[in-house]
Amino acid sequence: MKVFSLGWMLVLLLTHLGASSYAQSELVLFTDRLVGQIQSALQNASFSFFALTASDAQWHAQSVINLLEGPSSSRYDPKYGAQTADVGAIALAKQLAEQINRSEFANDLRAAADHVVVFLSAAQERAVSARNNNNLAQIRAQMQLAIAFLKAALGCPDDTLSLGGARTIQEYLRKRR
Repeated sequence: MKVFSLGWMLVLLLTHLGASSYAQSELVLFTDRLVGQIQSALQNASFSFFALTASDAQWHAQSVINLLEGPSSSRYDPKYGAQTADVGAIALAKQLAEQINRSEFANDLRAAADHVVVFLSAAQERAVSARNNNNLAQIRAQMQLAIAFLKAALGCPDDTLSLGGARTIQEYLRKRR
């Protein structure tokens, strides 16, 4: 009987490890997608900041909105700027945060995942403000803030987990493979 019970415990343990590994791989893929979208938004925010005319700056600000909000948003406009076939970076960050909260990494990564959502939302607000403005100096001021929030959302691999962004989460998960 003990051998039988020990066998079942081993099967359950291996099944749990396999499920945990799969969840971790899924989190890594989610994080990789999110990092890519944030990098695209950051690039377009920089284009907006350095634009020579208000209309060009607005066009790139719309790109940031498209990338952050995704095609399901009422503000998404495929006629202007970058487009994404994926959900927007904000929705993706929220999905990642939900998955992290259901994972074995919740205690370590919850704060970082929540910060990514907050920083992306703040960047989105600044991009919308820039898009709705006609004054180049004011657009640049808003986009400078958007760039700062996007950089915070992206983070660095060696940031502390409590402050870290998407790259911090990405590095943490890759080290545990």
